[in-house]
Amino acid sequence: MNLKSFFTVFFLFFFLTSYSQTIKGIVIEKIHKLPIKNIEIIYNKKSFFTDVNGEFEFKIVNYPAILIFKNDMYFSKQIEIKSHKDHFQIELTNKGFLLDQVVIVSDINRKKLNSSSISISTINNLELKKLEGEFIGKSLNEIPGIFVHSASLNTNRIVIRGIGSRSPYTTNKIKAFINNIPLSNGIGEISIEDIGINIFDQIEITKGPNSSIYGSGLGGSIYLKTNSNLEDDNLTIFNSVKSFGTYQNRISFHKNYNNLTSYIEIEKLKSNGYRDNNTYNNLRLFGEIRYKLKKNISISYIQNNIKLNALIPSSLSYDNYINNPSSAAYSWANINGGEEYNKNLSGLTLETNAKIYSTKSSFYYKKFKSNENRPFNYLIEDSNTHGIRHISTISKNNFIINLGIDYSKENYKWETYRFYNTESEVKINNQEEKRYNISFFTQTNYTFNNKHTSIQFGVSSNKIKYSWKLLHSVIDPLISQNYSYDNILSPRISLNQKLNNQSIYINISHGYSSPNIDETLDGDGLVNPDIKPETGWNYEIGLIGRNKTNILSYNIGLYYMNIKNLLVAQRTSFDTFVGVNAGKTSHPGIEGQFNLLIYKPNSDNEITLESNFFKNWYKFLDFNNLGIDFSNNLLTGVPSYTYSSHLKFRLNNFTSIISINGVGKIPMNDGNTLFNNKYSIINFKAYKNIDFNNIKFIISSGINNLLNKKYASGIVINAKGFGGGQPRYYYPGLPRNYFISLNINI
Repeated sequence: MNLKSFFTVFFLFFFLTSYSQTIKGIVIEKIHKLPIKNIEIIYNKKSFFTDVNGEFEFKIVNYPAILIFKNDMYFSKQIEIKSHKDHFQIELTNKGFLLDQVVIVSDINRKKLNSSSISISTINNLELKKLEGEFIGKSLNEIPGIFVHSASLNTNRIVIRGIGSRSPYTTNKIKAFINNIPLSNGIGEISIEDIGINIFDQIEITKGPNSSIYGSGLGGSIYLKTNSNLEDDNLTIFNSVKSFGTYQNRISFHKNYNNLTSYIEIEKLKSNGYRDNNTYNNLRLFGEIRYKLKKNISISYIQNNIKLNALIPSSLSYDNYINNPSSAAYSWANINGGEEYNKNLSGLTLETNAKIYSTKSSFYYKKFKSNENRPFNYLIEDSNTHGIRHISTISKNNFIINLGIDYSKENYKWETYRFYNTESEVKINNQEEKRYNISFFTQTNYTFNNKHTSIQFGVSSNKIKYSWKLLHSVIDPLISQNYSYDNILSPRISLNQKLNNQSIYINISHGYSSPNIDETLDGDGLVNPDIKPETGWNYEIGLIGRNKTNILSYNIGLYYMNIKNLLVAQRTSFDTFVGVNAGKTSHPGIEGQFNLLIYKPNSDNEITLESNFFKNWYKFLDFNNLGIDFSNNLLTGVPSYTYSSHLKFRLNNFTSIISINGVGKIPMNDGNTLFNNKYSIINFKAYKNIDFNNIKFIISSGINNLLNKKYASGIVINAKGFGGGQPRYYYPGLPRNYFISLNINI
């Protein structure tokens, strides 16, 4: 090389290196904010990797610069850097494919699933489900151990490990939370089918009475975490057209401004319905504001308003279910029976986070006002609930200690009429109930020095008190009474042991469920204070892990639960129930989830299989009702097994999923003389991503019930026939149906 060429190369190198700038940053998981190591960063056809602390550092030659962040466990992200900044924070979303690496956010002490000592599942492919406007109930049906009886968009009944199967029309004995705010009413009933799935980052289900922090409900708890961690300002518009005249439109807006983060969403869902007398109209408004007061102190406010107007087709007799499944029950169609309600939730949460001590305090107010036109009467309900929920966490050495209180007071009024709003109007009942619930709880987690073994102990103390008044009745005299249940202590102890790529957990826990309104009534429709809550013990062992090559991951659990003081709501007439404690039940079962990587030539193309199964042997141990002994019969209203498999193909910006969901036979009455037939449903869905001038388009389409299988998606247990009619056990499932959706992110 001559001297001239040498100086040319030297000055060119000097010029380029002088004007290049070093960028630094950290890559963290989107939900739990922990750093991620070994993330590949591609810039200018070169690869860089984050270190064990999730940090990266390299030089940028010029701007704008395109960076791609990739890892098999997380969804890839591409960003454009237009100018230099001192530090970048990049958030990646966990695919959830490696089950043991899924981060549990419902636990106050956030941890990966392989460190958990209780049975927890999350809804997979949540981001894809949002693109089709799916409902929470349908997604829950893909979780092992859970079955949702679906009657229509506004009527669902969630059953977890057999708990809640005897509730006539609502979900009870299961707790639910949005962030730290309880959704259950004063008697443990929840209704989450009217909440849009799009507002959530993660949905977790704790099965069985395994959480001291979330109320020790026999069925478990459902934790809904909102989209509070969106990193970029954006406007999202969603439109979907579905079968049966169903239209879903949504617009959401997210804005970051210094220490203030805001998110607002408006959604309208309207449907003619598959069946007669089946129209549905739901307007939802959700908003969340989060403000960082100081480095370790933040305050957030959420507001969720729902306005719903829907007709009710009700259940069908066997003949109508087979011959005319799109029809409505005559008694409901004849009067255009349905419901109209407004539901409001307001919640304020203050969080403090220090090295040793942190707190989370939520204050909330819930209002529910409903009118329901029924064949036998007209029901008006009015509920107002306010409460406080506080959790303190102390972290010291190997100990993490949680202490908390959950208090709520509900004023619940209900009236029934005949010939409502006519000249012949007759008031049948006017009752008022004040419901007080207070729970104290503590949980201690100790991790041994080897970091592979942890033990957890928790206990909750639960007190329930009711004040009841009969304000008007055709029965004299009018009365009032106060009644309460003895303080219920629910302890729990569990162990987690890590073994290379596996972990084993063992758990023993106690839970309870308070009676709902139907279960507290006597033959005259008055409150029976002798009714006792259901209580039970749960025993469980599980294995969570993956193979050495990360191709297969799994989560398997064996459990046994026994329940005493079984609550039974006996239907004595068309509109009257009587509650009794009728016996004991046993709930042994096995659950499993398996994720398999079938083919992956590169990070943009892969074929995966996600499967789960659930098998149970639930039965009545000691059950005598109305003089009939049902002992050793199968538990009513629960399928003997369920399974679900999803074969997913991902090719660059195109994704398709073929899925099959199977349900075993369901006993429909306590005598086990009638069973709903087993069935399986096949669905197909496809999604296409298109980027155009910084605007992201996602087109999705699919076919549900591809083979047009006839099945019952819900069952009314122990149905009775009135006026010489057949019992109406069946809620018909939807025939083959279609959807197409467009999601635009600006």
